Amino acid sequence: MGKLSIALSVVASAVAMSAQAHPLKAASDQYVADTVAWIQSENIQCAGEAPHAMCETSVVKFSDGAFDQNRTDPRQTILVLDSAMDLHTVLRYRSRIKAHLEFDPQTNTFVEGDPEVAISKLGKKLLTELDTFKDPETQGPAFLASAWLRNLAVAYGSAAPGDTKDHITQQPHFSHGSKVLGYLTQHNPNAEFVVIDTATFLPYLQHQEAVCNKDSQTFKSYMQTAADSLTQDVIEQYGVEYINFSGGYNRYHVKQAWQRNECSGNLSNYAASNMLLAMKPYYDAMFEAPGVLGFQAAVINADNKDDALDVIDYPNRIRVQPYTSENVDTDVSPTGESGWQKVFKDFSNEFSGHDHIDMYVNFGYGRTNFFNQNSTPKMTSDVFGMQYAADWALLSSSWSTPVAVSYAIHEQAKLYDETFQVGFAPALLKDQILPKTCNDADGYWYVYGISAFMWKGDYMCRIQDPLKYRADQLNTLGYLAL
Repeated sequence: MGKLSIALSVVASAVAMSAQAHPLKAASDQYVADTVAWIQSENIQCAGEAPHAMCETSVVKFSDGAFDQNRTDPRQTILVLDSAMDLHTVLRYRSRIKAHLEFDPQTNTFVEGDPEVAISKLGKKLLTELDTFKDPETQGPAFLASAWLRNLAVAYGSAAPGDTKDHITQQPHFSHGSKVLGYLTQHNPNAEFVVIDTATFLPYLQHQEAVCNKDSQTFKSYMQTAADSLTQDVIEQYGVEYINFSGGYNRYHVKQAWQRNECSGNLSNYAASNMLLAMKPYYDAMFEAPGVLGFQAAVINADNKDDALDVIDYPNRIRVQPYTSENVDTDVSPTGESGWQKVFKDFSNEFSGHDHIDMYVNFGYGRTNFFNQNSTPKMTSDVFGMQYAADWALLSSSWSTPVAVSYAIHEQAKLYDETFQVGFAPALLKDQILPKTCNDADGYWYVYGISAFMWKGDYMCRIQDPLKYRADQLNTLGYLAL
């Protein structure tokens, strides 16, 4: 987090300057100024010898809040499968969360959860106000971008430094899930969310008897029930159009569960493969759903043994992996139909193990030196959604997947506006963002591996640079300058 804070301070003023034109910016600035002045006048210092009353711990439950349809577009419903997202779902973005679900291993179904967060009264007040902010002029729901809120973040962080962790569990709020959901909530201001806490979905550990007996048929029946629940109780119940899945299962997970379950005897690769394939109904529910486009963090060098579920050519799945052009601005066209060949030549190491990867997203910063950036590096928000800066995370497919989802929503919004499309058609959108027209090396036929790259990818335009075009709703709706 220390490096992220440094990066935030370096670029915050430039980002703030870029957002001046948005009509809500003035109201945001006034709210920040008033709130910072109040924190200072109250002399709220939670780390001091005599803490302010606003420093007292407040326990907030998901059920204490409510989803507000007036704040969202029902055509932008994203199912996020990840873990440790409680701060976002309970407080920071509560009004945009349609449901928080957990897995019940007794029934093998997804059920409503009620997570809670222990935070200072100050934190509860600020995050609730940001979540439920209204335009002072129209009194309509309004979104305040994290890029506008740095002064508030500084004042809050100084007043209540202990709020970076849950007051009771002492678990940091910054997590894998908070980074994923945080990106999606900020870069898709009108989107609504359904979340599944994947920390509760550990089927190979939860069904010890079936695993230890190598009973793949029984385990598959459990997963079929889970898949039916995912379809009926989640996707259909809440009208999901997009899935962001930053995970997956392979033979290693089966073998790991075998060890942790303390099963007796040996587990052969054959038996482990059967147990892995027994998870297929769950994948089918995510990536064969007729009205849903699923995005999954891709696996480099995936094969049909260890990664059998990741190599399936699902019609409604896009497997995403990042690449970087370091400090170079690419000439890749908006949908990757031109300019990709030179990127492949100049950064060929970025595309090894590509056989089962559908989309590559440019992050535009160095793998080791994060300051080595091009003009449009991947950006990120802090865990409270109050700061915005170039990312400092190691390149990971988990972080590229929400970029691709945001890009897809941006392209779908154009389809709705330009073609007056009524219903969501995942196949049409997939063809839009991954056209199968990249069958020409354009003078780069001599580059080793470029022919195989085109052929293995079924001539899809896999090398993309949506960040170059700021292709997400945060930018196109004018919260940041294009």
